Amino acid sequence: MLRKKYYINPETLRYERVKLTQRQIFRYVGLFSFGLISLAILMRYGFERIFPTPRQIIYQQENSTLRSEYAALNFELQEVESQLVDLRNRDDRFYRAILSLEPVPNSIRSAGTGGSVRDQHLMVIREPGMILDVSHRLDKISNKVRIQSTSLENVYEKALNTQHFLACKPSINPISPADPYWLTSIYGYRNDPFSGKRTAHHGIDMAGPVGLDIHCTGAGTVIISRLSGHGYGKEVVVDHGFGYTSRYAHLHDIYVEKGQKLKRGEVLGTLGSTGRSTGPHLHYEIRKDGRAVNPTYFFYENLSSQEYTLLASQASFPEGPYQSVAMSQK
Repeated sequence: MLRKKYYINPETLRYERVKLTQRQIFRYVGLFSFGLISLAILMRYGFERIFPTPRQIIYQQENSTLRSEYAALNFELQEVESQLVDLRNRDDRFYRAILSLEPVPNSIRSAGTGGSVRDQHLMVIREPGMILDVSHRLDKISNKVRIQSTSLENVYEKALNTQHFLACKPSINPISPADPYWLTSIYGYRNDPFSGKRTAHHGIDMAGPVGLDIHCTGAGTVIISRLSGHGYGKEVVVDHGFGYTSRYAHLHDIYVEKGQKLKRGEVLGTLGSTGRSTGPHLHYEIRKDGRAVNPTYFFYENLSSQEYTLLASQASFPEGPYQSVAMSQK
């Protein structure tokens, strides 16, 4: 409260009360209000320092929950990174090893990613450490996933090409193990049965009764189906791709036409003795990039007669036997 002030009036020689001007009153009221407000602010600040407000309690609970969720997210990220490491090892040591692909270099797998630009908005946070850590780990995982995805795409493409190559490569005997046949001439040099001179024999000769089914030894396209003028008689030549061709000569019947697509095991004709032949037999040869190779190196000797029959039946024409385009000797 303001003390009352008095002064001696020189005219009346009496004590009279000092009257404040309106300006002074405003000043005193202003000072008093400022002091009161300051005191209230100080008391509130001191109270909040000692006792948390309901809002602060909510924030603390939310902060504790976020930290728990961060710990759980951190554990999940570790699990994902562990799975990526396992996938990388299987990719390099198993998938790529089987397909003869070189492992992905560590310099590529460990390549860093940018992130300074995308992390700039996080720097305004008071304590961005945890968020930045998660952001960087997610960047690394995303980069590893991208690299691994590209690697698996390459492996898948290589596997498809390899599967196609294995389906096309000549790799079975042209005559079923269940049929009676015998080898009469091997690959290499021999005495020509007509001239008696030593000449190169670019295939193998397999004798048997006329009419035995002759099977295509690998998927491919017929490029020759005719009566040859070079001593092969009725012959079929199949282009298997990848530089491989196979020839089936001295046939009795031809069941395929030029341009026709064949599967491994499909019957393309029957054993005969047409052309320059001393008896019923099949002349079978394989060429790689135009050069003759030994056909016996391409046989799967472990195919049983039942397995061979199943293979041939799966490759047969859906409309039935091979009569529609037969070129008969009769």
